[in-house]
Amino acid sequence: MATIEFDRERAIEHDEAQPGQTLLELARAAGIPHAAACGGKGRCSTCRVVVLDHPENLAPPSDLEAALALKKGFDPNIRLACQAVVRGPVRVRRLVLDDEDIQLAVKGNAQTAGKERHLAILFSDIRDFTPFAEGHLPYDVIHILGRYFKKVGEPVLRHGGYIDKYMGDGIMAIFGLERASAREACYDAVAAAIGMQESLREFNVYIKSQFDTEFRIGIGVHFGPVIVGEMGHPEKMHFTAIGDTVNIASRIESATKALGAPILVSHAVRQQLGDAVRFGVAEQVNLKGKTGPTLVHQVLGLADAPSGDQAAP
Repeated sequence: MATIEFDRERAIEHDEAQPGQTLLELARAAGIPHAAACGGKGRCSTCRVVVLDHPENLAPPSDLEAALALKKGFDPNIRLACQAVVRGPVRVRRLVLDDEDIQLAVKGNAQTAGKERHLAILFSDIRDFTPFAEGHLPYDVIHILGRYFKKVGEPVLRHGGYIDKYMGDGIMAIFGLERASAREACYDAVAAAIGMQESLREFNVYIKSQFDTEFRIGIGVHFGPVIVGEMGHPEKMHFTAIGDTVNIASRIESATKALGAPILVSHAVRQQLGDAVRFGVAEQVNLKGKTGPTLVHQVLGLADAPSGDQAAP
């Protein structure tokens, strides 16, 4: 006999003398209300489980399961219970538990399957934007923001970044989604940050002539593990990244105000870049929500870069 454990539900004693049974068949025989909207034919993925222990005791995925897993973007530890033939003791957890889960599972694709990635996250913010917004007509505020986002967004896209969201006058961008190495992700993020500061100088020529003011921005970059995927209401899904790495990047950007530095990066970014970037002073700063000081580095420019690729003074 082999123990098939459905985590947080029940354990089933499986007679190994009766080979060929799937997880779905065993679950339903034991009275577990295991979802399978397509009737267990490997077409819908609503019977998906995550394998917690002994994945080797499940038969390898069939061609049908492998194709659906590829379409849905499943990691190897996600199996279809209707296709996973049991060969020995295994512990799994059902991922689809009710009708609402079923609706989400059917609509899901590779983008909605959460994955952990090591990526570079960039945050930028306009300094003292609120007084400008309060002192000008709504049309002017939206017009200026539109022109600003276009101008500073171009370096982000040029260096392979994904603009995740706009938060008022702030931007969050992700780097490394299409890159093979951590170094490339960090370099792209820093190069984009420097390009954003250069684009701001061009933008300020316009806004100075029209509104007799100039913008200053602070940019923070951090590198580390994040969870990425499409999230939100099923009718308004949005690809994004979440996790402590995102929070730290945002707080490093906030630290640029106190330190008077246009661009700050974490030590994790600094370690990836070596001599590819010119760095200024390093400072220990206290970031909100973090225990103990965090080491950040000021970015001066790219090593051996032309004059247009230097950080703002």
